[in-house]
Amino acid sequence: MTKTQFDFGSGLVDAHHHSNGGGWVAETATVEDSAYVGPNALVSGDALVSGDAWVSGNARVYGNAR
Repeated sequence: MTKTQFDFGSGLVDAHHHSNGGGWVAETATVEDSAYVGPNALVSGDALVSGDAWVSGNARVYGNAR
């Protein structure tokens, strides 16, 4: 997993591409390996994406979303 920085809308934060789908995930967020985060989707803040969840299209999961 390559870590870098990405701007989720409030400035650069530490982030990486999710291994299942390639979407951006902030280091502060949690996305389980079993979940899918598509290449145009973003997960940031303290969000948690778990199980077989599917985040796709231009979806944004952020804040304290679960």
